[in-house]
Amino acid sequence: IVTQFLDAIRPTVPQMRPALLNDVARATLDLLRPEIENRGLAIDTHLARDLPEARLDAAQIKQALVNLIKNSMHAMTRGGVLAVRTGTSAEGVWISVGDTGTGISQERLSRLFEPFFTTKKKGTGLGLMIVYRIVREHGGRIDVDSHPGRGTVFRLWFPLRERGPRLLEVGAMPDQDPPQTV
Repeated sequence: IVTQFLDAIRPTVPQMRPALLNDVARATLDLLRPEIENRGLAIDTHLARDLPEARLDAAQIKQALVNLIKNSMHAMTRGGVLAVRTGTSAEGVWISVGDTGTGISQERLSRLFEPFFTTKKKGTGLGLMIVYRIVREHGGRIDVDSHPGRGTVFRLWFPLRERGPRLLEVGAMPDQDPPQTV
């Protein structure tokens, strides 16, 4: 637990390199396939064709996906469906992990990324916090859609280009008029 907590809060700089989200998805599913099949779960994958490369730390994204997929597996009983999808938009690339599990109530959705918050009997409450940290350090975002009794979908978005820092123009102050061009 201490190691997981330190991994969750320790700022680690991602080793950003051009990578394909589809390759990370396949590698993660290959790693977890025996456990998924042992639980009697079906895997439904739809990986977008011609998905562009994004600057990612593939190892960190794989860790985030492992955490999400394990959460999905624990939310389902035998015979559930784990869905993994990828796609792209003008905003960037995305990957989603969905399940046909128990879903998350509205009250619990707001606490999902808090440290030590868990709904599992043997959970540490650090898995989603680690996912949140990884996505944030990649300049991305997480969308969650959940319906109690029907399942949950987590979608991780990553920009295609790194965002540079937003700088104010010389002489601009937030509460003043913008500088004039001469």
